[in-house]
Amino acid sequence: MRLDGQAAIVTGGASGLGAATAAALAAQGARVAVFDINQAAAETMGRSIGGIGIGCDVAEAAAAEAGFAAARNAHGG
Repeated sequence: MRLDGQAAIVTGGASGLGAATAAALAAQGARVAVFDINQAAAETMGRSIGGIGIGCDVAEAAAAEAGFAAARNAHGG
């Protein structure tokens, strides 16, 4: 499966299953935004897969909206 040019967001993407999912999507060509409550870990993971990392608590509506806006600005819709 190739995901060239597709934008993806992975919540909880800085560790565990989320990190594995983010890495797999990036390996298939997706532009990945890693969301995690731990901003430093999200940024580190994002850089390691050629994507971006966004510190975001998706349980908070305003934070989730800001995270999605940042991902959209970086990778498109």
